[in-house]
Amino acid sequence: MRDKKLETKLRLVTLQLDNWKRLHDLITYGLDKAKPIISSEQERQFTEIRSNLLQETEYVLRELNIVAEISGKAMSVLQRGVSVRGVRDLPSDEIRRLETDWNGVFTKLGLMQGQLKARRKQLAEQSVFDYCLNQLRNRLFRRPATAH
Repeated sequence: MRDKKLETKLRLVTLQLDNWKRLHDLITYGLDKAKPIISSEQERQFTEIRSNLLQETEYVLRELNIVAEISGKAMSVLQRGVSVRGVRDLPSDEIRRLETDWNGVFTKLGLMQGQLKARRKQLAEQSVFDYCLNQLRNRLFRRPATAH
């Protein structure tokens, strides 16, 4: 059994995680002062990834029902990291906040991805009949009792 909504959420969270990983790679490069000068291509990549995340994060978090949990951290990372050069120039306390907030977002998205994959596996093991029967049971038991 496959659930289209579940597959859509899984695809969304996977794309988000990929963008957060790419952003992290560039942030890490920027923070390493031993690395050579930052190229215009790296800045372009950073801006593109940041732009994608700014456009899509709120939507994805709403779809996953985790806006309240990590939206603030996600926006904190995206506001602090305005460019690779800007990241390189951050004071150490801001760098720690950036890393902590990035880790919070990445960890929550990773957990969501794991939960969705577990749900996908569970559904794959169900027949259509079992799925429909479970849906019916859920609807019957969720109805509030009427007062007379």
